[in-house]
Amino acid sequence: MNGKQISVVVIGITSIFLVLYDLFALYFFGAEGTISVVINEWAFESNPLLVFMLGMVFGGLIVHFFKWKPVNESL
Repeated sequence: MNGKQISVVVIGITSIFLVLYDLFALYFFGAEGTISVVINEWAFESNPLLVFMLGMVFGGLIVHFFKWKPVNESL
């Protein structure tokens, strides 16, 4: 197993763990304990520039890793 395959496995396991934890938090703590609510509250309380910059970084990473690009329909 090379480094790329190990990274894919780690990302997959982490993603599954986060989804399972979010379902656990929803069931035991209610909607206020879920990851999305915590991040949403944090975003509204923090500096708007920080939230914008994090959005730019994560958006750039999505474009980079998933090789997303707009469809050029003129071809």
